[in-house]
Amino acid sequence: MADDEAFLHDVYDMLHIFGDKWTIPVMVALSDGPLRPSEILSRVNGYRVDENWPDRHAVLHDSILARSLARMTAIGLLSRTSADSFPPKVIYALEPPATEFLELLAHAFGWPRQHAEVVSRAQVFHLGRKAAGDPSR
Repeated sequence: MADDEAFLHDVYDMLHIFGDKWTIPVMVALSDGPLRPSEILSRVNGYRVDENWPDRHAVLHDSILARSLARMTAIGLLSRTSADSFPPKVIYALEPPATEFLELLAHAFGWPRQHAEVVSRAQVFHLGRKAAGDPSR
């Protein structure tokens, strides 16, 4: 690569912004339109996509969702609107940078299907480390 350091800088920026376990699932949940926090929680917990990975039983809880939504709103990935009603109605929606990132991911993430053997070996490796009690997994 022409400028390895700049490339790695960009990679680390993206990892720090989007690398949290719940950021992308929340963004995917919101990709069809604005939702209330309870709807986001239900949708994200309804996804069954990581059954072959060590943390396959992870569940998004209210408190974690609240922190994730606050962080994502603060950095500009989401917008938050609240209606003057009782009970208060809060709605979250994707901001254009988040929508753009999801569109870019849609193009990039055919890779796991094209390299299923690498994905399978990674799953076996991580499951083996978990079974062995490796804390660095």
